[in-house]
Amino acid sequence: MAAVAACAVAASACNKPHALGPDDTLIVMADSELWQLVEDTTRSVLEPTVFTTRPEKRFVVTATSGDDPEFSRLRVFKNIIVFGTPEDTLLAKAAGAAGLNLDGLQPGRVFEAEDVWARNQRVTGAVLQAGGEAESWAGALPAILSVVDGAYRERTRRQMFATPPDTSLVVELRERFGFGVVVPVLYDRVVRAVGEAGDLPGAAGGDSLVILRNDNPDPSELIRSLLITWGPPLAEGEVLTVERAIEWRATIDSAHYNVPQALDTSTSSVTHFLLGESPGLEVTGVWRDELTDYPAAGPFFVWMVGCPERTFYIDAWLYSPDRPKYQYILQLQEILRSFHCA
Repeated sequence: MAAVAACAVAASACNKPHALGPDDTLIVMADSELWQLVEDTTRSVLEPTVFTTRPEKRFVVTATSGDDPEFSRLRVFKNIIVFGTPEDTLLAKAAGAAGLNLDGLQPGRVFEAEDVWARNQRVTGAVLQAGGEAESWAGALPAILSVVDGAYRERTRRQMFATPPDTSLVVELRERFGFGVVVPVLYDRVVRAVGEAGDLPGAAGGDSLVILRNDNPDPSELIRSLLITWGPPLAEGEVLTVERAIEWRATIDSAHYNVPQALDTSTSSVTHFLLGESPGLEVTGVWRDELTDYPAAGPFFVWMVGCPERTFYIDAWLYSPDRPKYQYILQLQEILRSFHCA
């Protein structure tokens, strides 16, 4: 009955196909001659790269126009960007779906609409200046990238938490080890004893290392892993350093991972941050399987956080040999940002 009611409210949407295509594909609709003038500029903005094991495009742009034989197929993709002047019929259709009147929109305006040519479709529209189409197109690109990337991040987060967060794990980690981190319930957990007893005073056992791992659907295809351990709190005046982070990372792989990982820090980025009032350091890099000829590799993120009672060390790494890695990097970053001192 709910579906019938929804169709009664928006009958046209019920007759549309479900949106197709990868989440990272952007279909640009515009006049073909104009596209020839702005293609290079557009790709330089809408296809930014993220370094994984090499520079990878976050998004892939495909252009089409109303006279393109592929238009009927491409217009039902998930992510559409429409450029046009207020007289453009494709832009008018997108604006109508958003409840907007193009006559009231200034050139340079960027807007969003949903379900224009397909269900579960997101359309971004950009109003161009008649007589200055190329210039107004270029001016709208940064805002379009912000909209598209923000929507992609939110979609990735929703997909990640299609299974709910493991709230019982958060409580356990806080009570036993003095930190919290949020992962979906499908992550496996491993708690190990390393050296001296690591539990907080009053807790049983000597566990001092936690591994959270998701290797669905198959570890040969995709692994997302976090390892968290800890040591004494920072001494007065002591600072977190890149050398300390990399030295720690180099000691854990052969002991706690399936294969030893050689570290490549030639492309590392370093970020200092505050987590509440606690100092933090992030160092990125690339790990590579150092035992086999198979070119297994992936990005890693090392965090060090100087909480009041302990210094926490976190290693997050990804293995995704045959898939675009941006969405999985976003997932690991989402988990890292959930870390907090208890």
